[in-house]
Amino acid sequence: MTPRSEYDYCERPPSGEYAWPNNGEIYERMRCSLLVEADKAEAEGDTAKADDLRGRAAFQRRERDRCWRDHDRRMLNRRMALRRGY
Repeated sequence: MTPRSEYDYCERPPSGEYAWPNNGEIYERMRCSLLVEADKAEAEGDTAKADDLRGRAAFQRRERDRCWRDHDRRMLNRRMALRRGY
């Protein structure tokens, strides 16, 4: 099996943009690097470390998604304010 790079794990935002808004890009980079480290640990036979790293990657995904939801909510509020003339 060929080792996977961080780019193999990267996901794009739901809007189709190239970068995650706010700090979402930082969380996404950390998630990808944690998954690569988990693969390396699993290849070395350290499954406990791999499981821990995958759990941390899942946390980074939740934070990334939270940043996306906050950004989406702000954009919606901004559009609504413009429609109402504020």
